[in-house]
Amino acid sequence: MVEDPGHLGSTRSFETTQGALTYPELSERLAVALARILDRILRTSAQDIVITPDWLCERHRDLAGDLFPDWAGRFRTTDVKVGTLEPPPYYQVPMLVRSFCDDLAERLRHLPEDDLTHIASLLAWVDWRFQWIHPFKDFNGRIGRLTLAALLYKLALPPVETAPTDPDGRRTYLDALRAGDAGDLLPLQQQWIDRLAAAI
Repeated sequence: MVEDPGHLGSTRSFETTQGALTYPELSERLAVALARILDRILRTSAQDIVITPDWLCERHRDLAGDLFPDWAGRFRTTDVKVGTLEPPPYYQVPMLVRSFCDDLAERLRHLPEDDLTHIASLLAWVDWRFQWIHPFKDFNGRIGRLTLAALLYKLALPPVETAPTDPDGRRTYLDALRAGDAGDLLPLQQQWIDRLAAAI
């Protein structure tokens, strides 16, 4: 799942190296870091982008390391609950992330070119699986969306909205992630087909 939607507009504060920040203040700083990371990705040769556990940790560190140096860039060390989802125990995370990256590499090797359904199926799987593992203490949604943006670039596809921000679209997206938790990725795959069809 993505980060707790209760964060939106929240008055909760976060203790950072820059002092206590409200969620909107934190989001603003993370947005700047995210834009910087995306710019670096787009300046990288597509074939040089390889999603590995180290790549994910480095992107997480690039995103939040200045604010949370104690844990940014490291897999979570506690069990968590995200909405109705209970992600796997923390001690399974390194193995699951390695398996996720290996599986992704193999799926990319066999991905038919110009087959929208298969591409959407891959993106839906990546979208759901990363959030299900929930590898980091926080900001998993952002790193998941960054990973999807990197894959779109690697596959020479146009940039698309990787997660809707409007309330209805967000609710539909979260429902599709929950369906993935129950073993049904077709709703999420259909969302990816619609996104790609609208952009191509």
